[in-house]
Amino acid sequence: SSQIDDIKVEFHKSSHRPTRIYSFADFKRNERTVDPTLLKAEPWKPFKTRLDFEVAELINQMKLNASHTDRLLKVIKRIMQNPSDFTLDTEEITILYNGQPKTFEFHSRSLWEWIFSQVQDPLLAPHFEWDAQRLSKFNGTKWVRFYDEPWTASKFAQVQSHVSSIRSGGKPLAIILWADTSVLSTFGTQKGHYIVARLGNLPMSIRNGNSVGGGRVVGFVPIVGADSAEQGKVKFVNWKHAVFHEAFRNFLKDVARLSKVGQVVHCGDQISRVLFPYIHILSADYEEQCRFALIRGLGGNAPCPVCLVPKGTLSDLKARYAYCVAAEVVELVNKPESMKDKEAVLRPLGLFPVRNALWDVENSDVHEAISFDRLHAYIIGLFQKHILPEIKILLDDLGRWEKAVFDQGFQTMERWPNLTHFTHGLFQMDFSDRKKWEHASKILLHTAYNIFTRKRCLKGFALLKLFWTWQELNTYLTFEVQTSLTISAFERTLDYNRNCEDDVDSDIKNWDGIIKVHSHIHAARNIRMKGIIANMDTKVNKKMNRPVREAYHRQTNFKDVELQLGKLDDRDQAVVSIRAHLDALDEQAQLLLADVGPSKEPKTTEWQFAQVYLGSRQKPTDLKDFTAQAAHDDAFIRFCQKLADCLTAIIARENPPGIHLPQNLSLSDTYVIECEFLKVDYESTVSWRTATDRLYSKPSRPGCNERCDCVMIQMSETEVTFGRLVQLFVYFHEGNRYALALVHPFTGNTAAWDGDAELGLCRIRMQPCRNSLVIPVRSIIRGVLVVADDENANKYTIVDALDQDIFLRL
Repeated sequence: SSQIDDIKVEFHKSSHRPTRIYSFADFKRNERTVDPTLLKAEPWKPFKTRLDFEVAELINQMKLNASHTDRLLKVIKRIMQNPSDFTLDTEEITILYNGQPKTFEFHSRSLWEWIFSQVQDPLLAPHFEWDAQRLSKFNGTKWVRFYDEPWTASKFAQVQSHVSSIRSGGKPLAIILWADTSVLSTFGTQKGHYIVARLGNLPMSIRNGNSVGGGRVVGFVPIVGADSAEQGKVKFVNWKHAVFHEAFRNFLKDVARLSKVGQVVHCGDQISRVLFPYIHILSADYEEQCRFALIRGLGGNAPCPVCLVPKGTLSDLKARYAYCVAAEVVELVNKPESMKDKEAVLRPLGLFPVRNALWDVENSDVHEAISFDRLHAYIIGLFQKHILPEIKILLDDLGRWEKAVFDQGFQTMERWPNLTHFTHGLFQMDFSDRKKWEHASKILLHTAYNIFTRKRCLKGFALLKLFWTWQELNTYLTFEVQTSLTISAFERTLDYNRNCEDDVDSDIKNWDGIIKVHSHIHAARNIRMKGIIANMDTKVNKKMNRPVREAYHRQTNFKDVELQLGKLDDRDQAVVSIRAHLDALDEQAQLLLADVGPSKEPKTTEWQFAQVYLGSRQKPTDLKDFTAQAAHDDAFIRFCQKLADCLTAIIARENPPGIHLPQNLSLSDTYVIECEFLKVDYESTVSWRTATDRLYSKPSRPGCNERCDCVMIQMSETEVTFGRLVQLFVYFHEGNRYALALVHPFTGNTAAWDGDAELGLCRIRMQPCRNSLVIPVRSIIRGVLVVADDENANKYTIVDALDQDIFLRL
């Protein structure tokens, strides 16, 4: 019979693989090993020797340009051969405009050849997934479906059903494309419109990484220059879109052909498969989405690239409209009419009379492939460009004191790992780092709720309430694993969000013309069809901008940059590939040596206590001195009695034979080792993987690091509370060690303040210092970030948007 947390894997019926049920501990993914017999014996080829390659690798890492490379090679008397197996091809795209042919150069590499090289790589072979899977987790009463990778969602299964009906055993090959226009030069005169490809059949950890199997720049779309005489004309706008799609049509021609008939490929695991490529995800910002879908954007009557929502109703999140279907648009565009007649028919529908390049690729409806963009929709969209400016306006209206209090809240925020500390406040800093904007959004509510109350600023309170719902939605969309339950919770929050928008006066903000508001409607459908939002988010692809810009500035002569950047990317990818194969070969050699050599004992540490590790240990001290040096701290009142109570409870629970605790602890016969650092591992409630918090306690000695973190504590099977670390220590008694913590507890479930529920605040109150507790460190679940209420002493709020796990726990 099924046990709680068991995982059920149901494969697509065409795979002929039986359904399997794993215990949670046995369900492991992405831990497949490479068959050592498939590794290349000399992976440094086409270099003559390994040393030749390592010199070339060093030169590549130094980002030398051509002349500097030649000089260095002459000095060391080596000749570096070009290791790339790929070439960046140049094609000419000719499109008539006003009866005159206009020609553009389109630089790209064969998308299919790149795919072919990935599929045949023996290092990647164990990680490819070729069959759709339906994953479920047993919660004690029923199986709950969950989604993460593309092959766990419905689109992959739908494509597999279709291709297996064409050719027996046909396998879907999911392509993820991202396109964006980026400014390369300092003054914005040189731009690059490049395409990045990834394979959805590889796990996210590989395809979003920087090593073998990661994203690849596969082309540069021609940029049509602005013509002041033609700009804005209907014919010119149509022509610009035609240039884009003609270039893309050439880029996709091999994939389009094979998407219909398939291709037998001898894969890296020495198994031949019939592969059918298709476009699984188009990752792009709104401007690119409009270009892909050939819609007229916010100026059109239907500004959404996914559905037919009318212009002016984008904020109505309760209404649902029919989805755009590529087949219906194809029928309209292909009608044998003049361009003028087509324009008259398609313009009211918000469409351009241009043939879409993606129509040629089977199973690749462009409107389905276009995906929710969390980065632009929320982080640098709704938050940075809409919510935050309105809050600034309201603060300016309230006065200097309120604005100073707001900034002070950011300045005095407790520090937390991987969370930006805004030393000078929020509005006093000028930054463009998207990560900082996301960090600011996590803590803004906790710095503003005392300023924008119903009594002080009703408009601000309504705006904060709306902001909280956007923050909830954004947090749900960051989940690394989505279940049918979390998707439903997201949809309920979306319905509540509409009510919050109604509460915001139209003179503060009118949401009807903001596409970022409407785009949330399609997020849940995207997850069910294509997997978690991280599969399609533009955030991971934006990282490609930096290396491209660096190569432009350091390694090109600023002429014909697309060709130069393509060659540089070829070189980078070749170095990465050869290095990965060399490392795999070295790893296998080390394993062989380990098999014939003496066995090594597994690495353990005496300072690991269950899921907790204690570090920054001080010199041993006896219990008397330990308590004496903290006599000034009320948290140490009745410390020995609290220690005895904790030890008694531990001994009674664990009942080790022969251990008895005396009635009164001797201050001289026992000693402790004080610790200042704690690392706690815990299972994330979202991803079910191990997560780690690194925490610090406030040392009793003056002049030391004053950071003292707060923790979530398991007091009993049913009771969970919160506390602030006062002291971490290991107590030694009769040859036994006990890892303990003195904590300053909080009282949860305090009487709610006006508006707490509407702002989603989780408020706690700190108990008097004398009520401190001694607890075993193994009862610590994880760390938490709390924010002091600047108007109410000893009262705090918990930052539930800190990460996915704490959000779900609260």
